[in-house]
Order: sequence, then C-alpha cells, then structure tokens
Amino acid sequence: MTKELLHTDSLDNLLTPEPIIPAGGDPAAPVYRDLGGLYFIEDKLALLMRVVLSVAMIALGLLMAAQVFMRYAIASPFLGIEELAPMLALWIYFIGMAYCTRERDHIEGGVLTLLTQNRKTLLSVRLFGTLCCLVTVVVFAWFAWDFAAYNLSLNRKSTYMRLPKYIWDFSMVSGFVLMICYLVLQAFLEARALLTGKGGD
Repeated sequence: MTKELLHTDSLDNLLTPEPIIPAGGDPAAPVYRDLGGLYFIEDKLALLMRVVLSVAMIALGLLMAAQVFMRYAIASPFLGIEELAPMLALWIYFIGMAYCTRERDHIEGGVLTLLTQNRKTLLSVRLFGTLCCLVTVVVFAWFAWDFAAYNLSLNRKSTYMRLPKYIWDFSMVSGFVLMICYLVLQAFLEARALLTGKGGD
C-alpha cells in the first residue's frame, strides 16, 4: 500500500545492475572467486570493527549519563569526561566510516542508472568513481598521519586525563587506512568484473 501512496513502483529497478560491494556480498558470486582466504581475514577484521564500535558507543552513552548525573544531581562534574567523550566519538566516526565503506552504505547517487542499463558503462563509471575516492582518501590519510606523527613527536598529552593525544589522532589514521583497504578491494573487484564479464549484473 505504501508503494501505491508514494508512487514508487517505477523506482524498483533504479540501482540495477547492483553496485559491487567490497565485502559482505555473496561469496559464491564469480566476482569474489578465489578470495576465500582474504575474506576469512577480512571477516575477523569486520568483527573487530563491530566490537570497537559497540564498546565505544555504549561507553559514550554511559559517559554522557554519568556527566549529566554528576553535573546536575551531585553538582560535581568530572572534566575528564569532556576529553573522553570526543575521543570515543572520533573512534566511532572513523571506524564507522571504514565499516560503511566495507558495506558500500555511503550516500550514492544512482542517476546514471536512469540513463543507461549498460553493464560495461555502469561498471566503468563506478570504477572511475572508486578510483577518485581512493585517491582522495589517500591524500586525507597522508595528512592524518602527518598530524598524528607531529603530536607523537611532541608527546602531547590531554589537559585533564593526561592521556597521549595520539589516541585521538590514530582514530583518523585507522579509519582512513581501513577505508583505503576496502576501496582497493572494491576497485579490484570492479576491474575484475569489467575485464572478465562476470559480476556487477
């Protein structure tokens, strides 16, 4: 009934052929052939990312609740929470960014599929887009590492908790490095599908 109300029945095939996702796809698909060992390792990495995200989100929620209680119930705020909360938020953001790249869940326009359903054209444009994203992320990763290395060389510490600042910085480095790995894998899979004629249907 929702389809009839929203008139979305004409959008059923908007994203066909489906984009190739770096990980989490059908392992029996031809495009993922002979990559079982790589995906075994990647599965463990994805589990680690999910654990980090879950622990950081729960900890951030508990910190916020503790801060509200300490500030308004007992009038004794703990300023260290003001440092810990952004640190956890950064880890959630950057690891979440990498996990989103793994699942290919980022916002993506499907305008080209309105103009053509040609498999080679779509794969070529998607591969070009992946390579552009890869170059951009490599540049950001370089700047993130440069910033982290600078703080590491100074041995900077946070004001209240006296924690090393590189704990904050390495969230960026980790997120960008993981994103690069998934974009490289995505580019490989898209190029493989384009050259072999299998996948991306």
